[in-house]
Amino acid sequence: MLKNSSFGKGISELLGKLFGWLPVHPNSLTIASVLLAFLGFLFFTSNAWGSLTSLSFFLFAFFFDALDGAVARAKKLTSKEGAFLDGIADRIVEFFLLLVFLKLFFFNQVMQVTIVSILFFGTCMTSFVKAYAEHKGILKHEEAEKLPGVLERAPRSVILLLALGLFSFNYMQLGIYALYAAAILSVITFAQRFILALAGTSQK
Repeated sequence: MLKNSSFGKGISELLGKLFGWLPVHPNSLTIASVLLAFLGFLFFTSNAWGSLTSLSFFLFAFFFDALDGAVARAKKLTSKEGAFLDGIADRIVEFFLLLVFLKLFFFNQVMQVTIVSILFFGTCMTSFVKAYAEHKGILKHEEAEKLPGVLERAPRSVILLLALGLFSFNYMQLGIYALYAAAILSVITFAQRFILALAGTSQK
């Protein structure tokens, strides 16, 4: 989650130095992030206690998600299997977080349900277009990894956690605005990467 920018790499290296000593395999941290996200979804209710408990689980889930890669690099345990597992876990964690918003809005907020659905599309497609461009040979691995986006996963995760925090403290309208912003920027990011991938093909 933190490896796609110089700032993110710096944070990842710091996490590796601080937690590289942990007697745990990076893949275990990845699996733990999914379990924590599931608990975050499970414990969510519309009251303050339930939403704050859910927020706490998701904060730890995203922290573990950032930690697994950092620990893997610090221990020199990086692998293709680990990267694959991490990518799948990323999508599952975000899926559980988006389910929380659907759970919150489902019965009386059709527009908000639509926005969450658009957000899910943008979240999936921003990573899919990169992976599929590489899979089909449109871009080399290095080129695909360097595809930019106005809303990468790390800032998108921050916005989603911020939205959940705002809902937890009953700032409903601000939380909805945060979801709108994330949805719009996610779709823009997908379109941006799609166009850049095709542009890279035309230059070859």
